[in-house]
Amino acid sequence: MILINSLLYLIICFYGVNAKEVINILINKPDVDANEYLEKYNEMINQYFSMNNINDYDVKFSYCSPVSTDGENLSQIYKNAGSPFSIDVEYAKNFNCTLRELKNVNYDMMILDDRFLYADNSYADYVLLQDEFDFKRFSDFYADYNNYILNIDDINYHDKDILNDGKLGNKKRLYGLPYELDFDVLYYHSINEQSKDSLSLKVKGSSFKDNNSSDNNSSDNNSSDNNSSDNNSSEEILSAGFKDNDDLINFFGEFVRYQYNKPIENEISSYNFLYNKESIELYHSFRNYILKFTGNNIEKTLSTTVEEAYLSFLENENKLFRGKASLYKSLKENSNISIKMNSLSDNISVINEKYLVINKNSLKSTDVLVKIALILTSKEMQIYRSMEIGSIPTFNFKNGSDESVISYCQINSDMCNLLEKLNPIRIRNIFKKNKFSAHYLETRLIFPSGLKQSLIDPNNNTASRLFMNILDIWNYSSDKEYEINSNMIIFLILNIFSILVAIFLFLLMIKVHRNREHPYIKAVSPQLSNLTIFGILMRIIYPYCYGLVKTRFLCRMSVVLNFLINNLVYIPLFAIIFRIYYIYNNATNISYGKKLQDGRLIIYIIMVIIVTFFGYYGISYFSFFNLETDGSLQYSRYLTCVYDFNQHSIISIIYTSIIFIIMIVLTIKIHTLSKKYGDTIFIYFIVLLLLSSFFFDIAFNSFLSNGSALNLSTIILMYVHIIISLITLYFLIGKRLLYIRKHPIKNKENINKHHFSNINNLAKFIAMKKDSSLSFSYSNSSNKSQNKNSINSNNCNNNITNDIDKSNINDKNYLYFTQNLKRLDSNDNNFSNIIFE
Repeated sequence: MILINSLLYLIICFYGVNAKEVINILINKPDVDANEYLEKYNEMINQYFSMNNINDYDVKFSYCSPVSTDGENLSQIYKNAGSPFSIDVEYAKNFNCTLRELKNVNYDMMILDDRFLYADNSYADYVLLQDEFDFKRFSDFYADYNNYILNIDDINYHDKDILNDGKLGNKKRLYGLPYELDFDVLYYHSINEQSKDSLSLKVKGSSFKDNNSSDNNSSDNNSSDNNSSDNNSSEEILSAGFKDNDDLINFFGEFVRYQYNKPIENEISSYNFLYNKESIELYHSFRNYILKFTGNNIEKTLSTTVEEAYLSFLENENKLFRGKASLYKSLKENSNISIKMNSLSDNISVINEKYLVINKNSLKSTDVLVKIALILTSKEMQIYRSMEIGSIPTFNFKNGSDESVISYCQINSDMCNLLEKLNPIRIRNIFKKNKFSAHYLETRLIFPSGLKQSLIDPNNNTASRLFMNILDIWNYSSDKEYEINSNMIIFLILNIFSILVAIFLFLLMIKVHRNREHPYIKAVSPQLSNLTIFGILMRIIYPYCYGLVKTRFLCRMSVVLNFLINNLVYIPLFAIIFRIYYIYNNATNISYGKKLQDGRLIIYIIMVIIVTFFGYYGISYFSFFNLETDGSLQYSRYLTCVYDFNQHSIISIIYTSIIFIIMIVLTIKIHTLSKKYGDTIFIYFIVLLLLSSFFFDIAFNSFLSNGSALNLSTIILMYVHIIISLITLYFLIGKRLLYIRKHPIKNKENINKHHFSNINNLAKFIAMKKDSSLSFSYSNSSNKSQNKNSINSNNCNNNITNDIDKSNINDKNYLYFTQNLKRLDSNDNNFSNIIFE
């Protein structure tokens, strides 16, 4: 028994010592011979490890296995939302398969192409995809190679542009090491050399137009049958797998670059032809171009797989085959055929960059994975793979003095000739007009189906509408075509109405300023009233400034500024109410209320506004602000400032409620104190203001959440807010302006401009007269009686002055009291001498 246990222990130790650590790597399926390719690939890589005495690891490559239902829910969401676009369900299925494995521990590393690596990278988030596929950023699942020791010699042989495409952000985080390169070429049989440049035909050339004039006529006359012979001059000479949507996108990108030399990166206007009136000619030309070389059955062409096209070419059914350069080795070694390779027109080709990524969720040691990654992406390994399966290294082939390039080109001279002249297209740039454009993930989901619709039906403009959506956002685009509907008409009327109201409020401020010395205007503080009018004016026009919100900082500031604008309404209004309360409460006291003069109050208001502004700005730092879009769910793309609406609404409601409660309490007290002065029901305009603020907050939040989209409920709330604001201003100041216009003061020249510097003298002018006759009876009271009282008052004051003890003349307090008493008497005379018409 002891002997048996000893033998088992030795066996276990033997296998434990000699066991290899398996590194699982996910790889994409090739276009041709997928099953044979995987087997050969695994054998080749492990053979290299054995040849180089790397015996501690066993590398295993495998394909992803999609779930059959992946993508179906997303497709249904688009349908339920009434989106004019549809998604590529097959792509969604494969994409989510890879993403799912990134979240798991099944694969330690992955070979991802440039179309997936940072496909979600965009300035504004498309939250629908993030929620549907449960991710925030793809890069969250990648390990950063910069966090580990990399010698410069380990990566300096890569082409700089390809290496940089593996980096992300301003910090240039290196998440992907260049693995291999591929691009599109044209293959032809040796006997068909005269056809190798056929695709160089210019669509603007007279020969193409003449040949396709009959096609355009037949398309118009037979639009109901798109599979009929559209092109009398078409010849089926080209094999292409346009069922593969990536292949179709590549062909479209190469077509527009060769035929129109557009779009040009960083030249925004060069993208407009993809969706403006020029796009009609563009898509017709592209359709005719395909038909000319693939035959007259467009649906058959668009349903041909790459493998079918490849086999068709091998059978010599077509003279040309458009395929990947990496296929050249297998085609060249096929003894049954004689194949040559040619570059596409003007050496223009979409390149496909592949990168080796480390899965951050892997249970393996990251140091070990980095070591394996450097082996798999080394120049020796890349040359080895090129010799075995024809893959193309990521070297800088325009540097003929590089040892790696020389070594590769000695064996692959034909390929090097093409690589040296290659005019590469990075397909992502075709769809990147500016930073607000859709990320490539969304573009890849929706563009192919839209393009195919326009190719099958020449009268279908889905492709141009797609570009209008994915290239820019509706909020800031100056070249979009606007769809006129009922909401748009109502919105345009609102714009005109808002402009007229803004002009009216501006003129109202001028009118208030001109009448600022009138007691009925001075009673409610003209400067504070103007500040309130200005706040309401800003609140009306502020939503139109939302178009300036293009950054996350401005997103934050838009909320803070909204709080500031509300304060421009609330704080001056609060000061007016408090000022009225003070006047009534001190009307019988000898007090001149200097602390409550307009100038002093404005200083207080500015201080409060500044403090609350910075306080709210500080609070905003505890919230997350983001820019999001509703993507391609609707006809147009909108940019939306997103934050915690509920949190900031609660803060605003609490703050506003405190102010309004205090104002209501003061108003109730004012109403009690003012019964002997007249009706002050007008003060209850603060209730209207509260309603106005309520509707504005709802409209503002709705406006933000819809990305300034033309939502009918939002537009109606804006109308209600403006109307209630106008009613509020009517009760605050408008009614007074109308009154003094009907009842001007006759004896302006007899009134001292400073006789109302004592705000206590304004008590009788706070309330409005219900009957104009009251103003006459009050204003035209007996002059004799007034004069008598004035004389008696003067005599009394003179006696007081004469009786002053000479010893008290130097008493400054007493002198100040007597001077004020005289000034009060003077003011009283001026007050009683006001005569209204």
